[in-house]
Amino acid sequence: MTSQNQPFPSKSQRLKEILRVFTKYRVVQNLSQQKNPQEVRHAFEELGPTFIKIGQMLSVRPDLLSPAYLQTFQSLQDNIRSDDFTEVKKLLEHEWSLPLEDIFSSFEPVPFASASIGQAHRAVLKSGQTVVVKVQHPGIITAINTDLALFEKALPLIRVIPESNVIDIKSVLKEVRRSLDDETDFMKEKQQAEEFYQKNNGWKQVQVPKVYPEYCTQKVIVLEWMAGQSIRYFLKTDPEKAAYSNVTNQELKNEVGRLLVESYMKQIFEDGFFHADPHPGNLFIHLLDETENSQAFINKKRVGVLGGVDYTLKWQDVPELPPYRLIYLDFGMMGHLNDYLRSRLADALIALYTQDSQEVGKAVLRLCKQEGPFNEDNFYQELDHFLQNYADLPIKELDLQEVLGRVIWICHTNNLQLNQEITLLIKAFSTLEGLVEELDPNLSLMEVIQPFAQKYFLRRIDLQETTGRYLLDFLKAGKALPKLPHRLLSALDTFTRGNSRVQLTVSDQPQLLAYVEKMVTRLVIGWLLASVIIGSSLLLINTARQPEWVTHLGIAGLIFVAVVLLLHLLRSIYLYFRK
Repeated sequence: MTSQNQPFPSKSQRLKEILRVFTKYRVVQNLSQQKNPQEVRHAFEELGPTFIKIGQMLSVRPDLLSPAYLQTFQSLQDNIRSDDFTEVKKLLEHEWSLPLEDIFSSFEPVPFASASIGQAHRAVLKSGQTVVVKVQHPGIITAINTDLALFEKALPLIRVIPESNVIDIKSVLKEVRRSLDDETDFMKEKQQAEEFYQKNNGWKQVQVPKVYPEYCTQKVIVLEWMAGQSIRYFLKTDPEKAAYSNVTNQELKNEVGRLLVESYMKQIFEDGFFHADPHPGNLFIHLLDETENSQAFINKKRVGVLGGVDYTLKWQDVPELPPYRLIYLDFGMMGHLNDYLRSRLADALIALYTQDSQEVGKAVLRLCKQEGPFNEDNFYQELDHFLQNYADLPIKELDLQEVLGRVIWICHTNNLQLNQEITLLIKAFSTLEGLVEELDPNLSLMEVIQPFAQKYFLRRIDLQETTGRYLLDFLKAGKALPKLPHRLLSALDTFTRGNSRVQLTVSDQPQLLAYVEKMVTRLVIGWLLASVIIGSSLLLINTARQPEWVTHLGIAGLIFVAVVLLLHLLRSIYLYFRK
């Protein structure tokens, strides 16, 4: 992509650049044949934020792409050079209507990170608090909108290429536009960061940076500076080397892996608000030194009650946590799950745990919307056939990512589309699963997930209401039981007299009706053409004794039939060779 300190290209220049890169890396051909995913990845990274986002969207579409493509696109990285500090300073001072010197005692001009939407600088407020200032790349929104507009205008041309049918580009672009609208509005990220802070900071060993809302605008967000290193750094450390006390690096990685999964399940089932982009760059680990550890937690806390209400002194034990913290960063991409979606998700996981394919199918159907003709019998047969592969497999050996990917494919082939938030969750979980596998290959995600799903499921059950409903059903059944022999004899008597009626349900009824309608239409057209042929022939029997126009009418009728039959023949030949 063009350097950020240079003017962005015009529409015609940008279109030429896109075509050049697509041709260089054979993007359409590679996608259509599902070959050379690294080539397509390089093309998207070279073209910048919009195409990186398209690749990230495609990374959760196993119904469209092969596993090799999915894995490659999940590792798409932003390849954006940082902006010149002069431009950054101008944007910041315009947003705040104040010079930087009035707000910060120091501001590092070189960013420590630069991504597709913005870059991050370290600074110190006048109060002495170290913060991170995340600022948008100047002109980035214009550049993204230009790319999307060019792509949308080019859609009719792209559809002409047979290979482009492998992807529903219009649908992908719609998702990209929605996602980028969210990520380029830092006020929305500020709200999400505040909510995530309130719900997760201080939960076990989890830390979340505090937001400074007074300095946040649509193009700038200011957060607390969090000490630590990317979780990727700890993956490369010597597993036998001591991390702290008597804990080795491998043991630390095992602990962090379990904490990460438990934290994520808490976000999903308890909060209904989850981090949708948990890649290693957004997850830090901070090992506390002795001073930080002693200040962070106090082993005993006095909880006295004064004022004449309760003079008893109470002592409460606060468990001491291990001296490390898991830190979440970057809150531009977050997901929400309402009670209905969480309930259906819990149903699906519990059914998967108990290996009940029928219940898995019911839960999945509740998470989908129908996008075309749907055959419920076929759906359940395909799902049951797939889940049979895991019938004798211990639950801890279940590859959840593989199962979710296959279920998505079955939904797609049956014209079902998953809820967008569930799709976002699957994308996030795919990223998380890959990271957890690196941290602790022996950790079973299903064994960690299941207690959270069961807890949520049980919490939603109103025991009194459920007991009352079952008791009422039991009483109704008991009342009807004495009448059962009489009703059975009555049914047999009706059947014997020949007064019974059997109702049949035809499978694939819509398709059958469509076929019958098509057949009847062809039959009627055939009758009409036969009538024209007979009528025209009768008009030509005695041409000497009839007016000339009658003869011409008969000839015109036969020519009309010949033309119709010829056009039908040509159309049939065209459709045959097109297949």
